[in-house]
Amino acid sequence: MRAMQVGMMVMALESAGGSARATVVGADAAGATGTPHAPRSGGPSARAGGASQAGGRAGTGQEFSFAMCQSHLSDDPDGTRDYADDWQEHGGGAEAEYCGALAEMALGDVGDAAATLDRLSHITHWPHGDAAHAPSQAADAPASASASAPGGAEDARHDTPESLRRRAHVAEEAARAWQANDSPRQALDSATYGLWLDPHDMTLRVIHARISVDMGMAQQAISDLTPLPDDATLRVDALVTRAAANRELGQIDLAATDITAALQQAPHNVAAELECGILHERQGKMEEARADWQQVIALAPDSHEADLARQDLSLLEADPAAP
Repeated sequence: MRAMQVGMMVMALESAGGSARATVVGADAAGATGTPHAPRSGGPSARAGGASQAGGRAGTGQEFSFAMCQSHLSDDPDGTRDYADDWQEHGGGAEAEYCGALAEMALGDVGDAAATLDRLSHITHWPHGDAAHAPSQAADAPASASASAPGGAEDARHDTPESLRRRAHVAEEAARAWQANDSPRQALDSATYGLWLDPHDMTLRVIHARISVDMGMAQQAISDLTPLPDDATLRVDALVTRAAANRELGQIDLAATDITAALQQAPHNVAAELECGILHERQGKMEEARADWQQVIALAPDSHEADLARQDLSLLEADPAAP
């Protein structure tokens, strides 16, 4: 019986107050636990609201700002996209494009949003750079987080530590958008570029690791997650991801140790429950696997994890003895 891997999708925005930091592995895990992740302190969504620097003024006297963009995003993404277009016409630059990309995410236009976010992440000293001269991903994405990106030294000359963190955050959002667009290679490239910009960003490390598992690079995922992050919520996500990586490598006992630790910290984490069922199946503990997957469905019936659990339960019913 095949073991279903835990996918990771993108949550475009969780509230009007900030951009998503949906670090839980699995499409709906954050919603299932009832604990939305707050925006990163220092990220562009949290800090870009300064209209005096990044905003613009229309001929009618209307003031544009990223804070205004965010305030209407969750309840009126169509209107927000129109606002971003208007802002762009009045000199909004990269900030206006970023606003528009997040609106596209909220509307489900994840492919266009991913391409825009990726391009914006390559603008030096973002958000005050020139969006028209941002290099493309194909030209600039590094092969690995430790590799030097083309033009990297030149980029670094024009960036501050703060602007590098902002750009890394935008690269993270691009990676999430590429994942939602079912484009894992581009997602990996965006996450890799983000880590080149900010090698200490543990959220990006978890995202990079998750994509690596999904692309069959389990050893890379384990490397990404050594050491594990200190943040409690992120640590659970990392444990689930590392468990999946160890499972792919046939290290079932190591994987089970990580899942036990994850469930001790977050007993209702549906991604951890789903992985726990997969591990029980691999160990031949079919009744325990069944209980795990039923728990996933009970906790979050409309989630992506629940869909995977239902598939595994169907396989289990079809061949109860298959490991």
